Amino acid sequence: MDTVSVKEHINTLRDEIIFYLLDDEDIDKIAPFFELRDYPAGSIIFKEGDPGNFIGFVISGKLEVKKQTEFKGNQLIIALLTKGAMVGELSMFDKRQRSATVEAVEDTSLIIFRSESMESLMQQHPYTGIKILKGLIKILSLRLRKATERLTNIF
Repeated sequence: MDTVSVKEHINTLRDEIIFYLLDDEDIDKIAPFFELRDYPAGSIIFKEGDPGNFIGFVISGKLEVKKQTEFKGNQLIIALLTKGAMVGELSMFDKRQRSATVEAVEDTSLIIFRSESMESLMQQHPYTGIKILKGLIKILSLRLRKATERLTNIF
């Protein structure tokens, strides 16, 4: 993987919550732990029930997140994700199966951060790893708050 290319893509996401605490030196440190993946429109990134071993950050394109309903064969679209969005984070932390299916609805590029890469980064550069974890926690907190708001608006 071309580390320079990954670095350039991470730099385009510097304003996003996950990377907002990182300086240039941190970006240099983390770039080798990420990989760039391209998915043509119609590609399944992962399916509900698959094992989870990476987080993806959307560089370009659009992803559709779908959840199986109680009616066999029917899926509910629960999110559309575009540049800067993160996908797959739940399975990275709880080590459970993917909770939804994610499909590229346009040609999409992702920066992939695998669980073993996260472990290596944390061991080699703990302070930088803490900055990334703070960003991930902030995103998860915001999502939980939004979910709570939606639930209270239903009732």
